[in-house]
Amino acid sequence: MRATLKLLAEKTNLSVGAVSLILNNKDIRVSPEKRELVLRLAREYNYRPNSLAKGLVTKRSKTVGLILPDITNYFFAETAKYIEAELSRQGYSVILCNTLDRAEEEQKYIDLLLSRGIDALLICVATESLLDQTFLERLTKLDITCVAIDRWTETMTMPHVAVDNREGAKLAVRHLLDHGHRRIACLTGPLTALSARDRLLGYEEALREVGITPPVEWIQEGDYQFESGYQQGLKLLQEDITAVFVCNDMMAYGVYKAVRESHKKIPDDLSVVGFDDLLFSQTLDVPLTSLKQSTLDIATRACAIVLNELNGNDHAQHVILPPSLSIRQSVKTIRTHDES
Repeated sequence: MRATLKLLAEKTNLSVGAVSLILNNKDIRVSPEKRELVLRLAREYNYRPNSLAKGLVTKRSKTVGLILPDITNYFFAETAKYIEAELSRQGYSVILCNTLDRAEEEQKYIDLLLSRGIDALLICVATESLLDQTFLERLTKLDITCVAIDRWTETMTMPHVAVDNREGAKLAVRHLLDHGHRRIACLTGPLTALSARDRLLGYEEALREVGITPPVEWIQEGDYQFESGYQQGLKLLQEDITAVFVCNDMMAYGVYKAVRESHKKIPDDLSVVGFDDLLFSQTLDVPLTSLKQSTLDIATRACAIVLNELNGNDHAQHVILPPSLSIRQSVKTIRTHDES
């Protein structure tokens, strides 16, 4: 028999309301013995509160939806871990949905989460959805708290948390310039995403500062996935370059594969800087220099926005986190005559 408040009330000769107050550790005029009896029977019958029924009263489900494009990408996996940990500490459960970066999966999961009565939604929008203005408008009009993580466009008016992508790209390219490189390529993410466009702008601005205009062949567009890093890396290796700024670490790993299969070496034949600073970047045979995006900071700030809004407090609408560069062994210092 499943324990209910009614059953516990019958067993203790108390009202349902009185039992509920005792189980929720509220003040009520009952003897210590009667209070202990309720608690003991609740343990014996393995009583569990009906969170759905409670939510109907409080208008809260204590549940947050988290939609991510690729849980196999360590950046998103680690972000999810920190979000779940932070919200759990605050008494919330997290429902994680993995869209495989597909718009149709994303819309299906949003409908599912809304039907479950979530209190808030954290989302990293699928690449193709970034071009769907109808979908983006729908996000901004949801009657629950909605916070965007990482990916963003100018038409999304809801709160978001991301690293300063343009400044991060400048840091990466300036590092290469400081090591003597002038023929520097860029492997971008999908240019539908503002993050990818900002990283490309930062790359171009850093080169312009030293009077360099990169030819179009030096810029290749990827999709933030390993395979595109490999395929576009093979193309870039046909160009007269000494270095490449890769706009995320997953694609940088693909470039490593392309270099290896072309019988070349990093950094002797090609210097590489990535973006994300994933855990694996420091374990490669040639550890990867990469822009660090703190998944802990992103998760903490995103959760703070959600919790502040749910509690009726003011919150920052847009949080842009400063980047930092993790310097390792994937960049070679070259002399002027090596570039000639």
